[in-house]
Amino acid sequence: MANVKITTGQYVSIEQRMASVSDRVFAQMLDWLFMWIYTTFVTMIFFSATSSLINYYERLFICIYIALLLPAIFYHLIFEFFFNGASPGKKILKLKVVMVDGSSPTLGSFIMRWMMYLLECMILPGIGLLCIIFNKKGQRLGDMMAGTMVIKNNDYSKQLIDLNNFGYVNPGYKPCYPEVATLSMRQAEVVRETLMNNSSNRAFYIDELSNKIREYLNIPPLINANNEIFLDTVLNDYRYYSSTIEI
Repeated sequence: MANVKITTGQYVSIEQRMASVSDRVFAQMLDWLFMWIYTTFVTMIFFSATSSLINYYERLFICIYIALLLPAIFYHLIFEFFFNGASPGKKILKLKVVMVDGSSPTLGSFIMRWMMYLLECMILPGIGLLCIIFNKKGQRLGDMMAGTMVIKNNDYSKQLIDLNNFGYVNPGYKPCYPEVATLSMRQAEVVRETLMNNSSNRAFYIDELSNKIREYLNIPPLINANNEIFLDTVLNDYRYYSSTIEI
């Protein structure tokens, strides 16, 4: 599989190697084996220990049996959420689930992957494998819906990007708004895109975004302020604070 390069919110370039198709297939086979061992063990123990009582409490025992099988149904969700994105099969093959930006997935992302996994297995068998083969990031449907991907764990390199290559703040720059340090990379990107917008509504977008940022960061409005200059200052301040973060 090819490597994927991403840039984090601290302007760190991370190169991650996507999990190969064979690695993911073998990991899934191992997970299926573990699920089969668990369900077989539960079934044998449960019915051998309760066979004489099942006829009298049939419904109760069916409910208990289904409850005992729930860990197998929620297998991927449980392990990936509590064990840093790795089911036992993935752990053995040194794979893990991450967001496409390199961050750790949220519970919502894991739930989406798991729900789509059930759909792929029960309704669309084989579609997940086809997606992994033809998707540039090796994503199955669940990954695409959740914004995740599977990578080789501990098989990546990272390096600090030279911010000057991106036209960032000059040495000696002094920021104006300390509150800007709390902005996310995506929020700063919205500011940059708004400033680069050349549509007829550019002034309107700049004014609206300026008001929202002042409200969000609790920055008082300036007298006779130029909103474009304000946004440009916000962007430069963000670049300044991002460039001073220690890696």
